[in-house]
Amino acid sequence: MAALPDHWSQWLLSDRDAGDPAQRSLALERLAPIRDRVLAGAEPLEGATVLDVGSGDGLVGLEAARRVGPTGRVILCDPSPALREAAREQARSLGLLDRTEFVSGRAEDLAPIASASVDVVTTRSVLIYVAEKGRALGAFLRVLRPGGRISLFEPINRLMFPEPRDRFWGYDVAACAGLADRVKAAFTALEGPAAATLMDFDDRDLVRLAEQAGFARISCECRIEVEPDPLKEVVDLEALLDSAPNPFAPTPRKAIERALTGADRDRFLAHLSRQVREGPPVRRWAGAYLVAQKLA
Repeated sequence: MAALPDHWSQWLLSDRDAGDPAQRSLALERLAPIRDRVLAGAEPLEGATVLDVGSGDGLVGLEAARRVGPTGRVILCDPSPALREAAREQARSLGLLDRTEFVSGRAEDLAPIASASVDVVTTRSVLIYVAEKGRALGAFLRVLRPGGRISLFEPINRLMFPEPRDRFWGYDVAACAGLADRVKAAFTALEGPAAATLMDFDDRDLVRLAEQAGFARISCECRIEVEPDPLKEVVDLEALLDSAPNPFAPTPRKAIERALTGADRDRFLAHLSRQVREGPPVRRWAGAYLVAQKLA
């Protein structure tokens, strides 16, 4: 029997991309270099036992499974049954089932994983959803063998948000900034307190927490990009309005419906539609790559 959708799988497999294949292709195009950078930080991988925490539908873990070779093993750990099922199906289609396993677990404790049992821990955009980030890094240290290493990526939203007043999802809304203010306020209200973990840390916090957890040889690089979006032509207005930026967030459409009515709503949507057609939006992005080692 297929696993029922849950909060995490509903977002990752549908709501993130508005169920739009072009939007999903865009997301994967953006994520592939991040995945590859995380795995580069985890090398050498040949023959290694890798634990991918918060593995989702397998973006990092399945590529790791390809790289560990026939003598290696990758454990894809995620609390969502539906996402584990999706990743398992992908592993089957890629011929990687013999070197993968799928376990239920949360980053804060990794209870199913034995202490000192893996060579590498990888994560991508996982700690951003964890309130007890230091506890999670302690769990990573526990499951690593002496000399093992972590390689992770986290978005650093604190450095990029909130957007400037004249921007909405990167688009120029200077001509209707007052309406955009109301939509942004509604968005924040709908997002609620669960979203606090998205903004409560930066790259320096990651280094501090890794050191406090007991890691050594810590290296962290924060990358910041503000640029016209080179991939904007893939996006259309409907996909933009129905894409949720994170599992806690409403879609822009819901925030607009909450904030605006009648002529105000029509004016804002007409302006946004013109901006999507004419673009490009300004992409504002910050992320940190951290690599650290457990002493032998």
